[in-house]
Amino acid sequence: MAPDADQVRTTLWWLVTTFVLVVRLLATIATVLLTIFWVIAAVRDSFGNVFLWPAVGSAVALLVSTYLYSHLRARYPRRNGWIP
Repeated sequence: MAPDADQVRTTLWWLVTTFVLVVRLLATIATVLLTIFWVIAAVRDSFGNVFLWPAVGSAVALLVSTYLYSHLRARYPRRNGWIP
């Protein structure tokens, strides 16, 4: 038996959403830590230190993953009515 289109779509949505949520979690942790390290290094040395661009990059990754997750949730909402 071949899986029907709804099962395939649900599985693909689940995989993409899981990946986006993992990226979002890691980007959140990285943004917090890199921003703290950047502030500490900025107080000790200068604003343009080694932590600046990784902090900006992780913040951009957080914004993009949040947008993608909201797009996925709006396009493919849950059917059981419970939305976290």
